[in-house]
Amino acid sequence: MAIRLKPYANLKRHLLTGRKRGFTGKDNTCNSPFLTLFWRGLRRYRGVVGRAFVSFRTGTHSEMRNIVPFIFYMLLLVLLVRCAPEKRLKEMPTGCYPYNAGVEVNDRQMIITWRNNCRRLMSGYFIYINEEPLADQYSDTQLPASVKPFNHTPFPGDTNPEDETEHFVAEGLENGVKYYVSVRVVNPDRTLSKPSNEVVAVCGPRGEIELSIRYKSDRDGFSFEKNAYVRTDDIDNDLYFYSKDGTDYLASPSRLNGFLKTNKLKVLPFNGEFDQVRARFSALESQPDQDRVVVKRGDWVHILSSDGKSALVKVLSISGEDEHRRLKLFYAFSPLANEAIF
Repeated sequence: MAIRLKPYANLKRHLLTGRKRGFTGKDNTCNSPFLTLFWRGLRRYRGVVGRAFVSFRTGTHSEMRNIVPFIFYMLLLVLLVRCAPEKRLKEMPTGCYPYNAGVEVNDRQMIITWRNNCRRLMSGYFIYINEEPLADQYSDTQLPASVKPFNHTPFPGDTNPEDETEHFVAEGLENGVKYYVSVRVVNPDRTLSKPSNEVVAVCGPRGEIELSIRYKSDRDGFSFEKNAYVRTDDIDNDLYFYSKDGTDYLASPSRLNGFLKTNKLKVLPFNGEFDQVRARFSALESQPDQDRVVVKRGDWVHILSSDGKSALVKVLSISGEDEHRRLKLFYAFSPLANEAIF
């Protein structure tokens, strides 16, 4: 009796196309080194397998002992293939460069933040702070020798594993200057990555102050330019606070004396945190046009000086009575004339 086994080439084709459930796994991939051994073993023992099945069907079992090593070999390979840990390739962004750059400013200072998709060895980062834009003109990995980074040696990074965000503090900058800020990866061979997004920033003072009622203390006025308390009737004063008939006001110094600053004020039509207000502020078209405004807790006020410089002020709290009444403010000053950049 002649018995033919199904050609092993067909079996191989079924396995490699993922139709043999026992070997393929979830992603129908049979490119395993274990299967290479499988085909070698099948070619080696296929004659023995054929004779063994013939002897089994005809009642002759003398050849059956020859298939025992093959059966053991095949079972071992099946277990290795089935039980091997599944390998999954995590899709990573291509390239190695910083992204999501952002800037927070203060008096002559910037805090620059960014993220990085690089998962390979690098020397650090170069931070570029220039008075002319760079990213559009030099969008690839090449920069002319005349363009120098703010930091002379690569910044190694300070990644917090929880947020994967880098922070760099740049000091000694000039208030009121429009800067263009970007970041590049420095590779071990000193070549550069392409730049991050470029951020426009203007340094200027930010902080909190508490004003007393006018003429009631030496902290009844404040100069944004000097970033310091002044008296209400000082020529550098930018605002003052008073209360009348149960209503609280912020006012321009020119209301007290025509020789003092003539600033204009406007209460913004929205509230929120500084980041939220800053994002919506840029879309406003109307300018401040009042010499005083009524204020309450949570209000944001845009103050525009006579020389075109802007401040955003938030009323944090109003407390006390009569001459002891106090107004606590957060302020952010942009000392760039005719362009409010916060």
